[in-house]
Amino acid sequence: MMKYYKKFLFGLFLLMRPAEWSKTFGNMVIAALIASSGNLSWIDFIIAFIAAGPLLWGGLYTLNDWTDWRKDKEHPVKKIRPIPSGDVSPNQALIFSLALLAAAFAIAYFYFMNLFFIICLTGMMMNQVLYTMRPFNLKKVAVLDLISGSLINPFFRFFAGWTIVQQNFSAPIALVIFVVAIQFGGYTLYRLSSKEHEKKLGYKSSSVVFPEKIIKGISYLAIGIAGISFLYAIFSRVLPFSFILLVILSALSLPLYYQALKDPKKMNMEKVYRLIYLHYALFIAGFIILSYFKI
Repeated sequence: MMKYYKKFLFGLFLLMRPAEWSKTFGNMVIAALIASSGNLSWIDFIIAFIAAGPLLWGGLYTLNDWTDWRKDKEHPVKKIRPIPSGDVSPNQALIFSLALLAAAFAIAYFYFMNLFFIICLTGMMMNQVLYTMRPFNLKKVAVLDLISGSLINPFFRFFAGWTIVQQNFSAPIALVIFVVAIQFGGYTLYRLSSKEHEKKLGYKSSSVVFPEKIIKGISYLAIGIAGISFLYAIFSRVLPFSFILLVILSALSLPLYYQALKDPKKMNMEKVYRLIYLHYALFIAGFIILSYFKI
């Protein structure tokens, strides 16, 4: 019995996809540090991150797995996820998802009492529902899958951090473009790695409908725009010049992504994910250090 409960609790934890919270943390902390000019209230930030990351996105990722668990049983990798493997039942997952979402909005309303922050949470939730659930299923629709999956969410993640400091949406456009474009570029390549599986499921997604070279070209363009936007933020003094160090160090890491960029369908997803998360963690750590200590 004890073994069952351990598997169940661990299954609930896995449904929340803790590694994915790094995207929310990173987007939010970039925005919050710039909005506060480095004088961030970390207590408020951590509470906001818990609401937007572990609770909101934990609930949305759980909801996503609940909607797809039957299909995931047929996937060579996803079949070991908590619901298709039987560690967590579909009903338990749904209740858990709704409880997490309710807790996220409770914090936003009762602790922050911040309409702009609530708008950000609502935007992410509504977009994810449109992306994953019937009758919308935007992840199956060409063009809309990329817009919903990688343009809207980074935007609201960023402003979830900005609005807990300044109750408006007037962040520097260069930083907004950087955050959105870099994640859009990475997401388009990721979708190519799932092309055969999506084709088998009958999706009419972008990676299925459009030639690979077009998807790759769009991805490279987005990554390039992200780099230019970050440089513009530095040279327009939105960011101190010392942030050029992050550009240089990131450029030096590009050879590590060569195979994934060249042929994303053959990329080792587990290896690339570890590399991306490590790179992102180091980038955010550098951003915090340079902002907080005003180097």
